[in-house]
Amino acid sequence: MQDVVKAVGRVADKDVTVLLTGATGTGKELIARALYQHSRRATGPFLAVNCAALPEQLLESELFGHEKGAFTGADRRRIGKFEQCNGGTLFLDEIGDMSALTQSKMLRVLQEQRFERLGGNETVRTDVRVLAATNIKLEAAVAEGRFRQDLYYRLSVFTIFLPPLRDRGDDLPLLINYYVGRYSRELGRDVKTVAPETMEQLRQHSWPGNVRELQSVLKQALLQAAGPILLPEFLPPLHRAADVSDDATLGLDLERYIDAQLALGAEDLYAEAVRRLERILLPRVLLHTNGNQLRAAKMLGI
Repeated sequence: MQDVVKAVGRVADKDVTVLLTGATGTGKELIARALYQHSRRATGPFLAVNCAALPEQLLESELFGHEKGAFTGADRRRIGKFEQCNGGTLFLDEIGDMSALTQSKMLRVLQEQRFERLGGNETVRTDVRVLAATNIKLEAAVAEGRFRQDLYYRLSVFTIFLPPLRDRGDDLPLLINYYVGRYSRELGRDVKTVAPETMEQLRQHSWPGNVRELQSVLKQALLQAAGPILLPEFLPPLHRAADVSDDATLGLDLERYIDAQLALGAEDLYAEAVRRLERILLPRVLLHTNGNQLRAAKMLGI
């Protein structure tokens, strides 16, 4: 992570596109905000768009805007993020999920800093720095024809890799102590320290969901805690999704997670629940197909 911070320092004030890579939950948006906050555009807007959360037409409208009548329900002109973010920084998360048509429009706006709104013919000029993130290997997507090679080169002028939590060694206790203190205040708990046995259990876990999973586990533990010490019995079940064979246990764990998030007043529960389900579903299907991705995709219907 020291290398990551050094990379941020090298490129933050350079007006170039940065590609952030790494697994889900490793902190790509946090690094994107650090790049923005230490850039020459820090006084301008910072906007984030999750490219995987919207279907193609809605994503185009979100990015480039649309004219009245461009599609059913477009009853007025909409200004997209590239216009709203003029003079600032636009963070495009999960850019690997972008459709081929949107990729071509994205390439043009990166090259020329101009575009047309959906359903319009007026050329709009903008001045936006783009930061992009992906949890897939874009080189493989390019080789398979799922991602434009020229767009990949435009996005990867400078690349920063965020390592998974399991590879971050002694960062884990630092993060645990930080989040226990933070969430204790936020949740009105009086937990002051983490018991050595609790810390050891947390250190033995592989954290497939990375920092986001760590945050969820600690919130659940703090809601169960009684007293000033976080004991092992307060922790929710910790396991690798692909290593568990009992479907009832998997379903129960997901139900516990949903209940805990509802108690915390979650605002993105659908996306998080789907991500947890995918961590169970996808490895099991790939195990069944002996790693054959084409058969797995056919069985999944994706």
